[in-house]
Amino acid sequence: MKHNSKYMAFLAFCLCSLFACSDGGGTIDNPFENGNGDGVIKITNTSNADTLYLAWELTDTKVSFDSYRIELDKPQTVKTIGKEQKEFFFTHVPYNEPVSVTVSLIKNNEVISTSSTKVKIDGLDKKISGVIIPDQGSVTGGDGMYSIPLPDGRSLFLMGDSYIGAVSNGQRSTSDRMFRNTYIMYDNGKVSAIYGAGGNKNASAAVPPEFPNEKKWYWPGHGFAEGNKCYVFQTLMYQGSDDMWGFRYETTHILEYSLPGMELVKTTPIPFNGSEDIHYGMAALKEGDYAYIYAQVDVRNDMNPISDVLVARATMNNLYTNWEYYTGSGWSTNASAAVKLEGLASVPVSSQFNVFKLRDKYVLLTQNKAFNSGEIYTFIADSPSGPWRNKQLVFKTYEQNTPHLFTYNAMAHPQFEKDGMILISYNVNTEVYAEQFSDVSTYRPRFFWVDIDKILK
Repeated sequence: MKHNSKYMAFLAFCLCSLFACSDGGGTIDNPFENGNGDGVIKITNTSNADTLYLAWELTDTKVSFDSYRIELDKPQTVKTIGKEQKEFFFTHVPYNEPVSVTVSLIKNNEVISTSSTKVKIDGLDKKISGVIIPDQGSVTGGDGMYSIPLPDGRSLFLMGDSYIGAVSNGQRSTSDRMFRNTYIMYDNGKVSAIYGAGGNKNASAAVPPEFPNEKKWYWPGHGFAEGNKCYVFQTLMYQGSDDMWGFRYETTHILEYSLPGMELVKTTPIPFNGSEDIHYGMAALKEGDYAYIYAQVDVRNDMNPISDVLVARATMNNLYTNWEYYTGSGWSTNASAAVKLEGLASVPVSSQFNVFKLRDKYVLLTQNKAFNSGEIYTFIADSPSGPWRNKQLVFKTYEQNTPHLFTYNAMAHPQFEKDGMILISYNVNTEVYAEQFSDVSTYRPRFFWVDIDKILK
């Protein structure tokens, strides 16, 4: 169940409209001007995600030639195109490193004029981000960004603190209220917001039954779909102190919804009753007869954090009652027998992360929890419980280099696949609350694509 064809149709639209855009795309520095050459060829560019788009004109329209030769050094690519063309694009261009591009005029198989330069792209997919988080008509800002592929091809995005008010010129009204959580339903390139639990338009998508005023509230964990049901792990939170980081975790609830309409069936606390430092439901995977429920454990939660990952499993018949916990050599119904998963110690796993099946391997994706490290890693394993190996730094975020901004909690969305790559997101936030209104980009997720081979090999 992939969104390949849906995304590629959207991408085709982007290609058709690209050169009507003037925002510079994803190029982050050193844009093409005349480049290094004889000045006959003047090149401009834009980019989106892994794709670098070129356009050019000749300063000498009387020059005689047969064709163009377009060359990229990473990955090494050489293309010959007709002299009537004035546009070209390369895909799978590396992110945030200089690549060299050369455009040459060819006559009788010889180069008669050439222009070359280096350019860097940031890799961020601004097109798909504008679809998933638009300026109006759905969720227009927030964090969280877990996703659950549904059996009918839709995807449900699970958002934390979020806004639904319209955005104009990159700003939102200061009267736009923040919801503690919302859902985004993605359906064939269209999105809609789900909120207003219990018919209260001012309520979040999910509200703790004991706290209809959301004095305590839900922030999303992960979830999964099975048959005509969707199961969402929501973490019950409360304000432990008045500072910006004063929120505290209490426990996790399982919210069961019927499909396709996402009607809430019931809310049930998880059967784990251990330490509040152990947060089950932060990743979930349905595989075979079992649902695997992963916990992030704060061993040390400071500027140099240490965290572990545990995993429990349950059949669907026992999801609400009897979990088994991985002991390192088997499974036990004793929660205190759970041991940390092997192979992850080199990276403090973030408060929210995910585990998913990719080809025949299991993948754990996390952002380094150390504040503003920006490093996003993957690990692979042969079973849902590990041991984990093949640590790969797949991306490093940029926004933390801007005053007030920080990034956190990257997520994979493997149901979105194009050209051998899967979609990844990460959250961006600001330490200055007013900036969420004056510049909505300070509180919107970013999206990029990662080669499957980079994760698996």
